[in-house]
Amino acid sequence: MSDLFTDRSQGEPRVDLHAWYAASPLGQRLRQQLTRDMKVILDGWFGFNLVVIGPDSGIAVEEMTRVRRVVQLLEGQEHPGARRLGVFADDDLPLATESVDVVVVMHGLDMSHNPHQLLREINRVLTPHGHLLVVGNNRWSLLGVWRQLLSLLPGRRKRAVREPGAGRLQDWLTLLDFAVAPVRHKLVLPLSGNNRFGRWLARVDDWLVEHNIPLGSSYIVFADKLVRGNIRTQSIEKTRARLMGLRVPKPVVGARGSASRSHLRSVE
Repeated sequence: MSDLFTDRSQGEPRVDLHAWYAASPLGQRLRQQLTRDMKVILDGWFGFNLVVIGPDSGIAVEEMTRVRRVVQLLEGQEHPGARRLGVFADDDLPLATESVDVVVVMHGLDMSHNPHQLLREINRVLTPHGHLLVVGNNRWSLLGVWRQLLSLLPGRRKRAVREPGAGRLQDWLTLLDFAVAPVRHKLVLPLSGNNRFGRWLARVDDWLVEHNIPLGSSYIVFADKLVRGNIRTQSIEKTRARLMGLRVPKPVVGARGSASRSHLRSVE
């Protein structure tokens, strides 16, 4: 049993992430960039149940979707329009198989001690042709490398888990028979400021994000769950072609007991 969002060796990283999104200028900029893409993606997905997995990032998912019911899964503060399902401390989602139409993972894989198992559970609970959207961190970005360097300093606590990254996540989803869209990269320039130079950096960062420069500190991956061989036998029988009865002429036997060449030409 492992708590996906609690690293007891270094406190509550999900709480720190929530505070970073709420108070940090970089967190607020990232939230705006994520919101722009998520509005477009989620608005095109339909269904009855949508589950949000991960700590609260301040993004109101329930306002972006046409899905009827939105559920906040795992610990964290949820928005008023979302319904909280509960807290679990292991790698098994407390949901029935093929019961969820859309799953949104907000940094859930980044904080999981077993992200591959969590992804398999998401695949289990998704309905056939269901939709998945994942927001994650890129530890090989400028911000990710800086955090890794800081962790090497004396007195810094090492993280017990590591982000799987967009490339590995795409490989895992492909193995699970998901149709994966191209990755969207966010927060390329992890710099901010309240002066004129800081505002210029924010505009440059938005331009880099708009052109999807693959150096973002975070990313969006969205995919559809494929169902292979999902064809009903009854449909095949209805469309099955019927054999037509054709008259077969009697063979013309010649002197040597073989069909004549003139008859073969007429049949062709």
